[in-house]
Amino acid sequence: MQTLDRNLACLHRSDPGLARRVATATSDPEVQVLEARTGAPVWRVAGALECSAEDPGAEARELARHFLTRAADSGARRLVIFGLAPHVLPQLLAFDGTLLVVEPSLALVRSILERVDLSAALARVSLVVDEAPAPALRHAVFTSGERGLMLAHAPARRRAPALHDHLVSRFHPGGTPRALDIAVIPPMYGGSLPVAHASARALRELGHRVRLVDLEPFWPGYQQVLVHTADARLRARGDRLRADLVRVIGATITSTFELRPPDLVFALAQAPLDAEALETLRAMGIPRALWFCEDFRVMKYWSAVAPLYDTVFHVQPGELETGLREAGGFGHPLPMAFDPSVHRPLTPAPDDLERYGCPVGFVGAGYHNRIQLLPALVPLGLRIWGTDWPLVPPFIDCMPEPNVRQTPEASNRIFNATGINLNLHSSPWVDGINPVGDYLNPRTFELAGAGAFQLVDERSTLRDAFTPGEELETYADVEECRQKIRYFGDRPDERREIAARGRERALAEHTYLHRMREAIRVLEAGPAAVFPRGDAQGSVGAVVAASGDEPELRELLERIEPELPMDASALSAAVGSGSGPLSRTEKLLLYMREAGREVVVHEDGGGAA
Repeated sequence: MQTLDRNLACLHRSDPGLARRVATATSDPEVQVLEARTGAPVWRVAGALECSAEDPGAEARELARHFLTRAADSGARRLVIFGLAPHVLPQLLAFDGTLLVVEPSLALVRSILERVDLSAALARVSLVVDEAPAPALRHAVFTSGERGLMLAHAPARRRAPALHDHLVSRFHPGGTPRALDIAVIPPMYGGSLPVAHASARALRELGHRVRLVDLEPFWPGYQQVLVHTADARLRARGDRLRADLVRVIGATITSTFELRPPDLVFALAQAPLDAEALETLRAMGIPRALWFCEDFRVMKYWSAVAPLYDTVFHVQPGELETGLREAGGFGHPLPMAFDPSVHRPLTPAPDDLERYGCPVGFVGAGYHNRIQLLPALVPLGLRIWGTDWPLVPPFIDCMPEPNVRQTPEASNRIFNATGINLNLHSSPWVDGINPVGDYLNPRTFELAGAGAFQLVDERSTLRDAFTPGEELETYADVEECRQKIRYFGDRPDERREIAARGRERALAEHTYLHRMREAIRVLEAGPAAVFPRGDAQGSVGAVVAASGDEPELRELLERIEPELPMDASALSAAVGSGSGPLSRTEKLLLYMREAGREVVVHEDGGGAA
């Protein structure tokens, strides 16, 4: 017991309470000790090995090297390691900063300290042993404002996924934020395409350089494959052809990153990145995140892609989080949002009032439950806007623009010209309101951001975002919906007050800027920490976002693509795209371009001159 006594004596100096807990801990039959081929002790917990049974020392050296490299690249001054890996820990003492190890299993800690002399490590490293998150969340190393990194020992993460994910979601990387080079991958077409554009704008506003990959030109070809293989006898051939096209698109995207890889790939739901493309990105060392802003019960591809992404953001906390862990992925809830530059209050022009004005309006696609429920509201003055509706009565009678896809800007005009905006979350199988409503669609936030009065079906997560009765109104069934339409139809002042409070809440908590700030925080914390590969060149879009006090500069730079780096070429393009005599601002930009060409940086060991 000399090894245990030596470890406990060292542990007692820093944490007497933990030393006493370890000393009195009982054995656990699920914690077994084996001997590796090299003679080193290895542990098996609940049937799974904690490290290599061949050469745990070699494995530990490689893992420690990986951890230390990540720490150095990210500029971390503190490390939080999830899981006590006894062969790895001594090698992490080369880290010139503070170290915290979080281990859920007291029985495993006792068994390790009985067999491995960690006294030197315990003199420098803080150790938290608990199955609950609170002790780690309170620890000074966890809460420090210094630049930090949270890394996981994979077997520990498998043993306690809920604890690991909770700690990652609460860990803040600290330090001074640094600009990232982010590639946003949208779908070719569909619901999350506007989300991709809004996310890109928000990321630029946060100071990051953003490459929004334009995939819309591929959509007509994808549609042609659908058209030419529509016959049921060609279904298998059509599936293969569409998969081949997605493979080509993914290979095209990854090829563009070979010369200048981004710091992060941020993909939206239905982005055409298949397993081959994601594996290529992994091999290139590019962290991959997906915002799965869809209903996981309807779109079931999430389980296949979850382990291919480092982080999967989603809109359904609870059941999906368990499913993501079981599929081998890491998930973090990230609700939908709105873009204040698109969805905002407007005073409808006379033409908009004539075109869009109505007592009750609905904007959205014709899903099964909407087709079943909405006819009951047509007698109350309902108008419907959107696609995929059956062109039969009563729909044909209440659709001013049958099956025309409305742009986000047009939707905003509809919201502002409508007295009562109806919001009914989609379902392909429920006849009315989905009783398992555990996410909020984008429309919930867009209507609030537009300052429009909203009547939305009840959802389990709604009260986390808005206060029903104060910031919007809800209905539990079609009869309550009818009653509230009649009640609020005669009370425009009450509608305006509720809508104003809803907009105030949306601006304070629910913009894409809020969501992207949270996403970057999680991505910088782990589990595959994101950090700049080098000095990120600021983009034109980032400069435009910061040019609110310089309207002439903003107007000039908006002539060119926002993804371009803000360099001499961009200045030339901005000035060259104008006409007539040069303005004062254009002359200043040309002067800056020429002055920049005269500056030469020489690196000479001691610095730059």
